[in-house]
Amino acid sequence: MKYTCLYSIVRFAPFAETEEFANVGIVLSAPAIGRMEYKLARKNLKRVNHFFECSNLFAKAMEIAQNELDSIRLMTAGAQESQIVNHFRFMTEPKESMIRFSPMRSILVENLDDTLAALFNRYIDRQGVGRERREEVMVREIREMFSQASIRNFRDDTLAGDLTKLHLPLVHRNKVVAAIKPLAFDQSEPSAILEHCDQWLMKFVRAEQEGIIQLQNVLIPVSTPAENESPRHHKAVEVAKESIEARGLQLVDFQATQKIADFAQRYAQ
Repeated sequence: MKYTCLYSIVRFAPFAETEEFANVGIVLSAPAIGRMEYKLARKNLKRVNHFFECSNLFAKAMEIAQNELDSIRLMTAGAQESQIVNHFRFMTEPKESMIRFSPMRSILVENLDDTLAALFNRYIDRQGVGRERREEVMVREIREMFSQASIRNFRDDTLAGDLTKLHLPLVHRNKVVAAIKPLAFDQSEPSAILEHCDQWLMKFVRAEQEGIIQLQNVLIPVSTPAENESPRHHKAVEVAKESIEARGLQLVDFQATQKIADFAQRYAQ
């Protein structure tokens, strides 16, 4: 027998002014049977700590999230169906906090535990880890290409300002600071493609506002979905590309290796 569940994605957003966040958990509630379950990412999740560079803060935030969700689960145990729905709706309302929740969504399920695991894999495990590995491969291939072309002036570095720390895999420091940041737009959901793009755009915009780097000196090599992906995926990628170019960053297809090399060589002179 299938029944309707409510779910929300748990998000870690340490810096309100940048509007950046990472998906770090799933909350799933079945009001009809009076049950609520959740699953959170590890407190030492590499991709989150690396992206925000605030490992202690992330671990503390996850403790807060766990305590909050335990309290809500206890509060709704034995409650009426309408009360459970209201509690879930209140939990997912926008709040100024490091831990936030996506808008409430509904899903028809047959097994709550299986659905929780599937949602976690879809929004946290597969998107985060898969994307990170793909982008690591992209960086490695660019470095190998640079080595063959005797381009040795782009290195892993952290650009720091008063409020911003921007860790990038390929940075050149001389009279002008330049950077290359590959992005993989191969997420399973079109909305996740835009979220990933927006997160990095906001980091670069903040860095320029603090005088760390100029956006015109940033190159974004993009890896796109396979041809057999849905039209929505390809539309999301096109919107992401337009957003990158609208901000003034330089955009190039990851396969256009000569253009990537030309960009790097301009700053080597």
